[in-house]
Amino acid sequence: MTKSSGDRIFVIDIHERRVGKESGEDESVLADLGKWRVQIRRDFDDLFQPLRGVPPPGEHDFHIHTAPTAKIPPHQPYRMTQSERKEFVVQIKKLLANGWVMDSHSRYAPPIIFVKKPDTTLRMCVDYCGLNAIMAKDRYPLPYIEDLLDKLHGAQVFTKLDLASGYHQVRVHSDECHKTAFIAPDGFYEYKVIPFGLANVPAAFMRMMHKILHPRHRNAIVYLDHVLIF
Repeated sequence: MTKSSGDRIFVIDIHERRVGKESGEDESVLADLGKWRVQIRRDFDDLFQPLRGVPPPGEHDFHIHTAPTAKIPPHQPYRMTQSERKEFVVQIKKLLANGWVMDSHSRYAPPIIFVKKPDTTLRMCVDYCGLNAIMAKDRYPLPYIEDLLDKLHGAQVFTKLDLASGYHQVRVHSDECHKTAFIAPDGFYEYKVIPFGLANVPAAFMRMMHKILHPRHRNAIVYLDHVLIF
């Protein structure tokens, strides 16, 4: 929650942290904040459930448009370290359990790579460079951050939302799931929801979010999966 005063902005960020006698902080105050967090979680438990499943087909299904004569790019799997193989097993089990991927017999078969996130954990990605090269590009623009900030003039109270696994909340059109296929150490899989690394995803996601939030455009701004209500 933030409140502006002249050229100053005051920010309150409530998060979990360890406290002790050495910290010099008021443990009773932080304990009350902890109880408040627990109560919020209890009152709105249905909103904090892990994201699972695939949304029903609809107007926001993601399409992968390629020319009928486009040649499927050849690929070879990349070598994996033992730690990456273990991480793959963990992540593919989660993707299968959530219903986000399924077994595939597609002729598309780009390899997977692992990208280290800022918190040092690994994100499994697919090298879609070959597919991206033959996709018809979506030119829907992303908004300028400066334009978004201009809309906040005079606002004093803000609520920030960050969608959980935003891309995985959008279905890939059933006729085109085979184009998302990837080769893995134990076989082939394909996505039923939008994966990371595909061209056109930011543009398509931005178009969807603009359409969904248009009725609230006077008091909400959005940049991909980040929403600010003011």
